[in-house]
Amino acid sequence: MIEMFHGLLGNGILYHRMSEDPQHGMRLGRHQLLDARSLAYMVENDVAAMNTTLKDRLWQRVVTILDQGKLGSCTGNAGTGALGTEPFYSAVGQKVLPDPDDERACEKFAVKLYSEATEIDPFPGSYPPEDTGSSGLAICRVLKSRGTIKGYTWARTAYGFLTLLQSGPVLQGMPWYRAFFQPDADGFIDADPTWTSSGIAGGHEVEALGVELDTRDVFDSVITYANSWGTGWGDHGMFRMRLRTYEQLNGVDLKQFTL
Repeated sequence: MIEMFHGLLGNGILYHRMSEDPQHGMRLGRHQLLDARSLAYMVENDVAAMNTTLKDRLWQRVVTILDQGKLGSCTGNAGTGALGTEPFYSAVGQKVLPDPDDERACEKFAVKLYSEATEIDPFPGSYPPEDTGSSGLAICRVLKSRGTIKGYTWARTAYGFLTLLQSGPVLQGMPWYRAFFQPDADGFIDADPTWTSSGIAGGHEVEALGVELDTRDVFDSVITYANSWGTGWGDHGMFRMRLRTYEQLNGVDLKQFTL
């Protein structure tokens, strides 16, 4: 059974900590952390951005697909992946990341990022020695404190999500259902129409790379993601999900680096 702990801290920070139903070779490890001050940095507040014409996008991931192994470091892996994806790779990623083809070195970078995030988030414990999991917000804060990124922008709606994808990859924290562990032959994790009844296995952080728009029904648009379970999972380490599925998920948060 998945246990969830949530509350509102006195400084306006909402936290939602989820335990995990471990699956062999497919660790999770994301908790949700929201700061009320982030409302001022929503893309939905930017009139010019929200009037951007939506187009199909697929941002080039330069860094190899990583594998978090037995560690709940999905947040660090997703953050590393975004730094290793255009346009962020050319702007800052190539200055701070190891050789993008060196999986071991890039994974070490991701674990270090995860470790620092566990030290600043409000969840008890830190890695090492405790594999506590962390949040996408904590990853963004670590990268900002390092001076790697200037800040981060949020989205809270489907249209805001598509707007962010027009300018680069997006970090997505989400509840991970048990049906999602086994994508279909095309990499869709939501191919099983009964996925909602499979139950939540925990929280996961992934990198959204782009969108293929459906002009007849925008909610049939397909989002492409990079995961952190190696190239042997899904479509060479990638997966797809329909925007309609995103709309049915509770507890999703979407962040994009600003440089």
